[in-house]
Amino acid sequence: MIQKLATLFSVCLFSLTGFAQDMNYTKQLVEKLSSKEFHGRGYVYKGDSIAAAYLSKEMKTIGLQSFTKNYYQPYTTSINTYPENPMLKLDGVELESASEYIVNPNAKSCAGESELCWITKDVLTNQRSLGDFMKKDLSNSFLAIDSTGLNNKDLYNFAQAMLKKNVFNAKGVVLINGKLKFSARTKVVDYPTFMLKSDVISPDAKKISYNIKSQFIEEYHTQNLVGYIPGKSDTCIVYSAHYDHLGHFGDKFYPGANDNASGVAMVLDLAKYFKAKKKKPHYTLVFALFSGEEAGLLGSKHYAANPLLPLAKTKIVLNFDMVATGDKGIYVINGKTVPKEMAKFTAINKEKEYVFKMFPTGESSSSDHASFHEKGVKAVFFYTHGGLGDYHETTDTADKLGYDQFEGIFKLITDYTEMK
Repeated sequence: MIQKLATLFSVCLFSLTGFAQDMNYTKQLVEKLSSKEFHGRGYVYKGDSIAAAYLSKEMKTIGLQSFTKNYYQPYTTSINTYPENPMLKLDGVELESASEYIVNPNAKSCAGESELCWITKDVLTNQRSLGDFMKKDLSNSFLAIDSTGLNNKDLYNFAQAMLKKNVFNAKGVVLINGKLKFSARTKVVDYPTFMLKSDVISPDAKKISYNIKSQFIEEYHTQNLVGYIPGKSDTCIVYSAHYDHLGHFGDKFYPGANDNASGVAMVLDLAKYFKAKKKKPHYTLVFALFSGEEAGLLGSKHYAANPLLPLAKTKIVLNFDMVATGDKGIYVINGKTVPKEMAKFTAINKEKEYVFKMFPTGESSSSDHASFHEKGVKAVFFYTHGGLGDYHETTDTADKLGYDQFEGIFKLITDYTEMK
């Protein structure tokens, strides 16, 4: 009898509220997408396409309508990849890829051994020393900055800027950083840049040996995924997230749990919520999962140039990127560019206290919202503030995510959507 009453209560609760957010589904989806099965949702082993096939099935299971076959919006791009294991040695001692060094993602295949030439404080602050340095033939040398000797942040940043542009025409460049943030690029340059952890190199290092094998793909086929729920109005709200990540650097794998399996989970959670409601939504609701964000907002730029619903009919784009942490609150990037919409978010949160703190910012091109903002469409980007610092590293794994603000953002967005 008690079990029957509990079941009846659950049915009644569901009928009153529709679909309530399912954090089990959220976590399972993030764990799934960040598993090795999807190869980091990058460009080695077609990880992005494996993820797209899976997400297409999820959209179908939810019951979203599709503008195209399988929800796909295909396009092509060029991309540089590193499918084979690299090698880097300092004075004969081999370093561990991904944890002790990475290569800049625009590097061509290259191999050899070179002198390591250090830019010191004296070179940068003494006119005669700088002049003598610039007269050197550095075409067979790698340049590095003695950051400990500089002891000046502005001077170090200036020196790094010169190295990144390779103004000395060196054979290659070594940048020394506390964090190794890998990325993706659609073009290559003629000289390699290695980024090393500060604790694996010192100004005593003299020789660098390297063997990097990249594969530049001129026409890589990828795709966005777009589903929708028809509304009473043909004006639409777009919920977006990028599903791609960085894939592989040799056999090192980038899971991309927070960045951005978490944003994908938010979009699909919202899709499940609105699809489960019996009442037809006022606005047409579009759920877009973009590829190519890590290589330069490629998927969202393609959609903005080839919209499946007119941009003039788009009320706002709500983009989610890295939303599974947040012990300090959330940022609403571009929030200050849409003051009326920001006032609605603020009023909702003031009444319901869904998130700890909300920080609106000015214009930024840091995620897929920017592709729409450039076209004159209202667009904001939600991400969580505080917590995990494993952005663009192999350590961005699902087990580290606290989901501090996830449910709060979800409720904030559902309340906002249901306002007219």
